[in-house]
Amino acid sequence: MNKPPLIFLLIVVLIVVLATRQYFVKRRKDAANNVSPARTLQVKVASKREFPTSNRRSRQREVIPVEDMRYEVYFQPLAGGSEIKLQLAKDDYHRIDKGVKGALRLQGTRFISFVPMA
Repeated sequence: MNKPPLIFLLIVVLIVVLATRQYFVKRRKDAANNVSPARTLQVKVASKREFPTSNRRSRQREVIPVEDMRYEVYFQPLAGGSEIKLQLAKDDYHRIDKGVKGALRLQGTRFISFVPMA
């Protein structure tokens, strides 16, 4: 039986190392969010953006009618400071309108809720 080429083995090892690293980075981030206190910020919805998660070219995208979408909302704190970019679930994204002011509730970098001002 022939041995697999060395380059193939190196690629497999690299993929396993990178996947393991990504797993531990996400786990560390989730743990940090879990121990962070919840905080509320007064913000304005600066912009919203939805786009396909894949990086297919436009011709390839025409073939696949249903794609997973990524939903991002950019919040600008009313007290000043840098813009906050959060990835939200589809339902949360569609409940938020651009230009609306309200209370953004976060735990670390995790989105909890957004309540518009009345």
